[in-house]
Order: sequence, then structure tokens, then C-alpha cells
Amino acid sequence: MPIPTIPSPLPDLEINNTIKAELDTRVDAAVDPTWSDMGACFKNIAPSLNEILFQASYYGDGGWGRTEVTGGQWISTFTGEVMPGDTVSDYLTDPARRYGFGTKRKTYIRLSRGNEQIIWAVTLAKITMGMGDATAPNSLIVEIHSNGQPSIGTVT
Repeated sequence: MPIPTIPSPLPDLEINNTIKAELDTRVDAAVDPTWSDMGACFKNIAPSLNEILFQASYYGDGGWGRTEVTGGQWISTFTGEVMPGDTVSDYLTDPARRYGFGTKRKTYIRLSRGNEQIIWAVTLAKITMGMGDATAPNSLIVEIHSNGQPSIGTVT
């Protein structure tokens, strides 16, 4: 007797592990980007579009307010573990970058989701090696802050 298939309760569900995040890990700005997959050392991405709001109440609205979104900045926190030998992990934990400022913290991120691809100039902020319990892996956390408008296209 054949085994029946189990229907999926959510057939159109998007699973997060289909999203690909890559960091430009080149150290020489004169060469082409070196896109390195962030998936080996990061297991959680918490994005936020920190929107700038203009809020006002006009006499004609009887005291009720209105809101316009006038700007924003994409900020995303990546959490995972330090993976010695992984290109992204080594890039982020390099002391020159972790303790450096300015251009040492500038790079690009490329995010692919389905057919959509976004490339953004970013600043690496709050690079943290968490340490913690003696038998736990060393955590790695970085906030990635966008710089300006992204380039949005399709995956090639």
C-alpha cells in the first residue's frame, strides 16, 4: 500500500533559510567586490526600517492627526557564532575592523530573496564577540546600518 502524502498546511510559506545575505569582504577598495556568504556563521537576522515620521494635526481634521513617512534607514542585527576560518567571521572579528572607525567599518551587503536582489552601502556597527558560558560557542553579533538608498534589482 502506498504511503499517502501529507498536505502542507501552508503551501506558500516562505522559509527564512531561502534568504541569502552576502557581505563584501574585500580589503582593497580598488578591486571588485568579494561577496562572501553570511549563512555559515549567522543564524538570525532581525531587520528594522527605522522610519522618519512627520506627524501633524490640522484644524480641519477635528484634532485627529496625520502621519507621513519622510525617510528611513535600514538597520539589521545579525546574530550567530564565531567560526574561525569562515571568511565573514574572520572579516568581522579582525581587530583592525572591530576596533577601527570610519572607512574600516564601511562595506556593502547583498541580500537575495526570491528573484529580488538588494545591494546596499553599509556601516558595520557594534561588532561584538559575546563570550559567555564555558561550554558554549562564542557568539558574534553585528548591526548593519544602511548608507543611503539601495540598488534594487533581480537575481542574475
